[in-house]
Amino acid sequence: MSFSGKVREEILDYYTKKKDGYLIKAERFGEELTQSQYKSDLLNEYSDYFDISNLTEDEIKAVIKGIFLSSGCIVDPNNDYRFEASFKNKSCAEYFIDILSLLDFTPKLVKREKAGIYVVYFRESEQISYMLSLLEANKCMLEFEQIRVIKDVNNSKNRMSNCEIANMTKAVNSALIQLDAIKKIRNKGRFSFLNDKLQYTASLREKYPTDTLEQIASKTEGKYKISKSGLKHRLDKIIQIANELEENN
Repeated sequence: MSFSGKVREEILDYYTKKKDGYLIKAERFGEELTQSQYKSDLLNEYSDYFDISNLTEDEIKAVIKGIFLSSGCIVDPNNDYRFEASFKNKSCAEYFIDILSLLDFTPKLVKREKAGIYVVYFRESEQISYMLSLLEANKCMLEFEQIRVIKDVNNSKNRMSNCEIANMTKAVNSALIQLDAIKKIRNKGRFSFLNDKLQYTASLREKYPTDTLEQIASKTEGKYKISKSGLKHRLDKIIQIANELEENN
């Protein structure tokens, strides 16, 4: 499966689990935005969406997901760094550029004359990683980050020792296991049964999927303040709970 295919799979899995009507409409608007020959064709049903200032954060994410599902592509990071989405209408492409610019992306627009389409794209690896987080494709984002780290090391001799590379790879793999365990607990409807401290820890890991345990621990505060080792203990407990849920099914 291509890298873009993996991202689509994660997005569709998200929609299978979460069926918010107003978000589904925003996602559908994103899809139709890429296919419409004329922006005016969308005004009757989606007029409210063209005023970006009125959109919620979740609606913006849903629009972007719809655009990606319809015509988006993220090149395999092993080969290159590139995100792009194609549109049949220039005004619709410019609307997407407005959204991306609002989110601090630096997109470019090019017309492919033979195909008669407008392509919005960017190549910065940090921005692609951010895009993956907006798409809520956390597994793909972690895979992308792991590839990016290895490529950066290979491109910069002596930048890191082999030990540091191994530690970073281990941290990424651990994060994937932790996120997968949290997802299993949520999917089985047992998240609310976790105690407050475990829920807080799980939410932090989901919010900062690429951060180290030390970085996450530094973000805890008040009655939830915890050390790196304490954080690891809680995440290990979450993994244990997820495994027990699977064994009991």
